[in-house]
Amino acid sequence: MTFDRRTLLTSLAGTAGLAACQTTTATTPLPSPALLSSGRGALGEDNLFALGVASGDPLSDGFVIWTRIVPDPLALDDPLPGSIDVDWEVAEDAGFSKIVRRGRKRAVSEWAHSVHVEVSGLQPARDYYYRFRADGQASPTGISKTAPTFLAPTERAKFGVVTCQHFEQGFFNAYTDLLEMDPDFILHMGDYIYEVSWGPQVRRQAEVEAMDLGDYRRIHAQYKLDPFLQEAHRRVPWLMIWDDHEVVNDYAGFNDENYMPVEEVRKRRAAAFQAYYEHMPVRLRSRPRGPYMHFHDQFQYGDLLSIYLSDGRQYRDDQACQTPEDGGARLAQCDELLDETRSMFGMEQERDILRGIGRSGATWEVLAQPTLFGRLNQTDRDGNPGAWSDGWDGYAPTRERILDTVEYRKPKNFVALGGDMHSWWVGDLKPRFNQEDSPVVGSEFVTTSITAHSYAYGRFSRMLPDNPHIKFFDDRQRGHTFMDVTKDRWTATLRAMDSVYDPNAGATTRGTWVVENGRPGVIEA
Repeated sequence: MTFDRRTLLTSLAGTAGLAACQTTTATTPLPSPALLSSGRGALGEDNLFALGVASGDPLSDGFVIWTRIVPDPLALDDPLPGSIDVDWEVAEDAGFSKIVRRGRKRAVSEWAHSVHVEVSGLQPARDYYYRFRADGQASPTGISKTAPTFLAPTERAKFGVVTCQHFEQGFFNAYTDLLEMDPDFILHMGDYIYEVSWGPQVRRQAEVEAMDLGDYRRIHAQYKLDPFLQEAHRRVPWLMIWDDHEVVNDYAGFNDENYMPVEEVRKRRAAAFQAYYEHMPVRLRSRPRGPYMHFHDQFQYGDLLSIYLSDGRQYRDDQACQTPEDGGARLAQCDELLDETRSMFGMEQERDILRGIGRSGATWEVLAQPTLFGRLNQTDRDGNPGAWSDGWDGYAPTRERILDTVEYRKPKNFVALGGDMHSWWVGDLKPRFNQEDSPVVGSEFVTTSITAHSYAYGRFSRMLPDNPHIKFFDDRQRGHTFMDVTKDRWTATLRAMDSVYDPNAGATTRGTWVVENGRPGVIEA
């Protein structure tokens, strides 16, 4: 695999940017305990850590820790000075009696006083505690975990798969249930925010529609104020991919579904990317340069898991079968769908993924991509067959190249994970879905949404007889999918919330599916 966030774009930020966000190491002196407990600092009495803390991108020797200094997260104006010194500590124990790393970061107004610390030099496969301090205040204590050493014998990994969390359409209480299952990490499949207000509302979003940097910052901050989401970030390291709503619905590269001029899309994408970076535990080399942000990667968990974290929006070709009135997704049929030069990932990223298949050394090779990966044979209201142009059926040649490579290289096990659909989908993967003799080469799990609603149960259910490779579908409940992976089997537990309108609601298991090592295809437990 050649696209590695650890080495590929180290110099993206540039010398000037690095100087503006200096960090020091364990020898940096921290303020005295008396100063840190003084309560009121020069910035006032407001909670500077209202958005909490987070960690992400766990490696065998470290991870990223994040916070943002902001006394009034939803304010239109920033009352803080141009820069603030923020101290950080990482310890082996919750009481911080065994501090192993410490330092100081300068948080600057140009990046919304966000702090990203790339902690290294830690021991593999163990828990650590971290915290920040600024202006006499201490942040909540975060908990993170390093990954096992590359290709080290690893018997088990537990992680949650989540997607599509619209602030207005429910409470993020699925994270409470997920945390009770003790995951090693959380994998978010995209639509972390929604840029626009829509659907049933239990609370109001800060902006009706985000267009500029201030709008996106306020929406991100509002999401981070949700106590369930904030606690999930505090307790567990995260991996992330994105989909469209981090920017705008159905965008493809610099193309907007409403034919917004390209220069306006560039400005909007630059604003969305910057706000995303400012609120996520990602590395400095992912810091955007205008409308460009390097985000795809490969995550290795010992010799057990290798996860390709893909970017399905920034580089993709525009949707096929467009009309003068509709520049986004639609159910259609046209010759452009068969054009092999079009790609969901862009040809460079696609080549990187293809080169890595079957070569990771892991028991389970995983493609983390934003939506339903398998074929969905469907018809319009008049009974005419069509392909959903924004999904994988709109980019079938890319999918065929990936599955052909899986069939040829024969990795030990291949699993695709997805989101976007606001529903669960469980199925088998085949290079040629419409050929009965095409072999099953992999398995697929698409998770339902945290809160975003769906109203298509009857329509999708009627499609299942025409899609025998799909073994399960349900869009009637919100929740998450919990993965328990060992050398012998992959177990996916579909957890459904009793309600997202009641923050205290419980959860039940909607179904459990397994994949046996060396036997591609899903089996209901």
